[in-house]
Amino acid sequence: MFLKRAFNFLIFMSISLFLTACSVSNSQVQVNQKKIYEKEPVTQNLKNEINEILQLIKQNNLALLNSKYIHPINGYYEVTKFEHRNIFEIKNNISNIDNQIDSFEIKIEKVTFNCSPLDDSLYGWDKEGVFLNPQTIPYITKIMEESNLLQANRFKKEEIEKADFIEQTSYEVTIPYSLIFYITKIDNKWYITLIDNVTTDCSE
Repeated sequence: MFLKRAFNFLIFMSISLFLTACSVSNSQVQVNQKKIYEKEPVTQNLKNEINEILQLIKQNNLALLNSKYIHPINGYYEVTKFEHRNIFEIKNNISNIDNQIDSFEIKIEKVTFNCSPLDDSLYGWDKEGVFLNPQTIPYITKIMEESNLLQANRFKKEEIEKADFIEQTSYEVTIPYSLIFYITKIDNKWYITLIDNVTTDCSE
């Protein structure tokens, strides 16, 4: 009888520990899950804002571009390559820009840049115009998360969440041979939140 009770007790404890472990595991999954943000739909208002940005770039009016389209507190991320890896800086104003814009027609599609080191005829963009793409690359969150693996808590949770919000809710705007940027709606206003210098960098 004693052995039977002891055996039943061991079974009970094993099941309890298993259920507790499952509960902890499930709660950790929920904690570690990223929030899913809803992207603003493409509206005529968004196209008008992009068109105004294009006009300011064409006019080289950086003062108005910075005051109206760079967030006064958050600034914007600038992503570049450095020693074969992506890095970023947070900047508060655009100081220089290529104002070569040949078309103001905004197309909702993806455009591709080809490095093609073995064939110069294939080098460059595959289309002309201005392109609005709902798919963005999570440059900043990837850099932050990889950095935290090497140096614990280099970037705080709030910094990663802010970058994640921007990357999920932004649109990529590409002006071939001029600029690639993300545009994001923050507090009911559209801002340039990231400038991508990686896509056109053909360095290995």
